Amino acid sequence: MSKAVKKLAIIGFGTVGSGVYETLIEQRNKLERLIGGPYSIPVVLVKDASKVRELSDNTEVTDNFQAIIDRKDLDVVVEASPDAEIAYPYVKALLQQGVSVITANKELVAKYGEELLTLARTNHCRLFFEAAVAGGIPILTSIRHTLKSNVLEKVEGILNGTSNFILTKMRKEGTSFETALEEAQAHGYAEAVPDKDVDGWDAYFKTTILSHWIYGVAPNWQTEKPKGVRGVNVNDLLIAETFGGRIKHVASLEKSKDKVSACVEPRFVLSDHALYGVEGVNNGIHVQGNIVGSLLFQGPGAGKFPTASAVVEDLINFWTGTSEEEPVSGIEFEKMILSHSEDDSVVEPLKAWLLTGEKLGPQLENQFTVSYISKVSRVNGREGIVITGDNKAIEELFTSLNDTVVVYPLSGDHTEVFPLSIAQTKVS
Repeated sequence: MSKAVKKLAIIGFGTVGSGVYETLIEQRNKLERLIGGPYSIPVVLVKDASKVRELSDNTEVTDNFQAIIDRKDLDVVVEASPDAEIAYPYVKALLQQGVSVITANKELVAKYGEELLTLARTNHCRLFFEAAVAGGIPILTSIRHTLKSNVLEKVEGILNGTSNFILTKMRKEGTSFETALEEAQAHGYAEAVPDKDVDGWDAYFKTTILSHWIYGVAPNWQTEKPKGVRGVNVNDLLIAETFGGRIKHVASLEKSKDKVSACVEPRFVLSDHALYGVEGVNNGIHVQGNIVGSLLFQGPGAGKFPTASAVVEDLINFWTGTSEEEPVSGIEFEKMILSHSEDDSVVEPLKAWLLTGEKLGPQLENQFTVSYISKVSRVNGREGIVITGDNKAIEELFTSLNDTVVVYPLSGDHTEVFPLSIAQTKVS
């Protein structure tokens, strides 16, 4: 007796949608062995149905969503549209009808994830989004499936390949931000309008998803909006190297008592840190577990086939019934994780920062809130210095510095390179 054909539709046929389609066609023999039967793609929704595409004669191409929503034989729909505003009404309508959805749309999940997950639960279907955080890196599945016993105290990640490529290019070749961005666009690493990437919003959306996935709550953002790489001075990248580190665009989540703090910003990453070697268009996510210790997940964070790989894995897991349970949302999971006991008497360790700008010496001389000041490094007329101190006291100091000064928080173990507390070095 032949097995029933599993059927899926694809919404959007750009980079991700076409990558999923091609993967499903080219890898059909292996995938059908994995799921134990045949599958088909009866319909694809596109913006312009008149455009010529290389699709099977068995696949209908339509620009009318009704052609998908009216079908009663679909097992699942892959959503691959470019932004949340386009995707949201489609995904909502499908979930209301009890049709499961797989998406790579990080903005959709970050903005509407809680609502859509509740809708899926109510209608006995699922919303999957492994590809929405780090492209081909299976970070969500890994966290839930292989780190169940760990409390993840801290997560730091390079979550945007465009920004990482730009900073790598600038540092290695001494090019300007504008030149590096143009090359990223020429290679297809950046969109024609790259604002969400270079201004930090892409990483912001992904960090929001990670917070909900790991802790069950939205994070407390340390700044009103993310800080991107637009305007990073190439000399700052060269100064960072003189102190044994690199400036990277880092998203961070940190659990402390009853809250989760989040930040997206350029940081000064020392050579001992796991993210130091994550270069080019690669993404990297560093997690610190209370049992396992330090782990780094690294790989292509975007692109046609890396993202398609994550989408297809979600699809196979759904069809074979091997998916992780739906992420717990709300107070139950919040209590389970965030009630982890902490000693209130523990003193917060001193932190470190790289400062770059002009005339740093006069501004930092006799600042007794600073525990340590390094010698000044100068590159092409710009100065750099590393300081350590108490976080709250140092933040007050930053408000008094002139407009040329840029502050890069430090990631890595600075206690060996920059002492926690010694007599201040005279700034000169």
